[in-house]
Amino acid sequence: MKNRYIKTLIASLILVFGYSFLSAQESTTLYFMRGVPQSDLQNPALHNDSSAVVVGLPGLSGMSVGLNSPFAFRDLFHKGTGDYADSLVTDMESFHRALKSTNSVQQNFTVPLFYLGFRHKKSFFSLGISEKEVAQLTFAKNMVTFIKDGNAPYMGQNFDLGDIQMNAIHYREFALGYSNELIKNKLTVGIKVKALYGKSALQTERMDLQVETAADGSYLNLRSDMKINLSAPVTASFDSVNYFSGLENGNDNPKDYMLQHENKGMAFDLGAVYKLTPKITLSGSIIDMGKISFKKDVISIDHVSNYKWEGIDFSKSLDDTKPDYVSQSDLIDNEMTKFGNSFKPKKSEFGTEAFKMTIPTKIYLGGTYQFTDKFNLGLLDRLYKYGEMSKNTLTLSANTMLGEYFSLSGSYSVVGNSYNNLGLGMGIRCGFMQLYMVSDNLLAMDPAKAEMVNFRFGINLLFGRKHAYQPIVEKGLE
Repeated sequence: MKNRYIKTLIASLILVFGYSFLSAQESTTLYFMRGVPQSDLQNPALHNDSSAVVVGLPGLSGMSVGLNSPFAFRDLFHKGTGDYADSLVTDMESFHRALKSTNSVQQNFTVPLFYLGFRHKKSFFSLGISEKEVAQLTFAKNMVTFIKDGNAPYMGQNFDLGDIQMNAIHYREFALGYSNELIKNKLTVGIKVKALYGKSALQTERMDLQVETAADGSYLNLRSDMKINLSAPVTASFDSVNYFSGLENGNDNPKDYMLQHENKGMAFDLGAVYKLTPKITLSGSIIDMGKISFKKDVISIDHVSNYKWEGIDFSKSLDDTKPDYVSQSDLIDNEMTKFGNSFKPKKSEFGTEAFKMTIPTKIYLGGTYQFTDKFNLGLLDRLYKYGEMSKNTLTLSANTMLGEYFSLSGSYSVVGNSYNNLGLGMGIRCGFMQLYMVSDNLLAMDPAKAEMVNFRFGINLLFGRKHAYQPIVEKGLE
């Protein structure tokens, strides 16, 4: 029973930690959605709206949240049967089957602070300021295998639990965009130059875990080797013998945190749209090619630890009248203290070296077939790459304008090994104000079944609009 409880606890921590992190999977339905200016976030040459001036309301013109995971909540927890029909049970076998050899949970969150775009002849200029956060947790299936099976199958072996990677970054982005119709009614290219200011970051350069079990089961040795970088308004504290004791707030002023600009970086977006035939349009882009150098409030830890478990001798806990008596609880506490101390880094293992972090890069390749002036079908391939992790998304969408002021898109996406992703995008204009929302997975309304969640909504102010929709490569910029 105790072993079962420990397995449930550890597996729950993996699930909760993964879902609290929240990759992020940004909406691909948005890319071809008609009448919505935010398509230029995914391709700086793609303009699905023909307004002369676009103004984004602070905090509302494109707020988005995304999560992508190789497993769903129900893979680990689901309603029981029989005697457990009224309970939520832990299913390690189902969870284990859902995993790949390497698993990655990604999350993103974006809040727009300002957006302005305007047209001049055949060019489009834009300026955007956004607050962005991205996080990722990567772990090996071997870790869950060990939790599920224990160490019995690996007696006399050195079992590799795999490399754990935890990366998270919060930064502010200032993006200056420009696009131009180089060949009338044929080719448009676009670029965005982005200045990045990092606020905080967590980077795992390595975190290797290995377990060695004696052939006769007399001991178990746990070894870890880690290098972690942190940039945040905190300071490391140490005990009287110079072992790490915790992190303390270095600056409690949120204003100083939000306005600090010592951690600088740059990124670029490149895009193109090419009209192959009167009905076929091709497009492609590379988004967020860049990195940030973190120099302020840096803490780095380079630590190797070993813990050897040889069991607990309770022979001195049998008779409390003897002078050498030690209670069972004290023996357990002593062993837990030994375990904790084994993984405490020393002050000499801390440093303040600057480090660099790349931001997730996205590559889009797509095309549309125009059936009528107001209806097309789109096919889009998106590659998401963050460090050594990459994930591919293929999206088929139908996009239309209903009347002059209502935009509607429906989509189906294959995201990695997830095939049940039906998306929807809607936009409606009321005078100069436009409201829109888009999601790639309507099934996320049932969180227990969802492996991918994303949602974007916003309010735009559109001025000088002559048409509900006017493709930039079809009619040109006025």
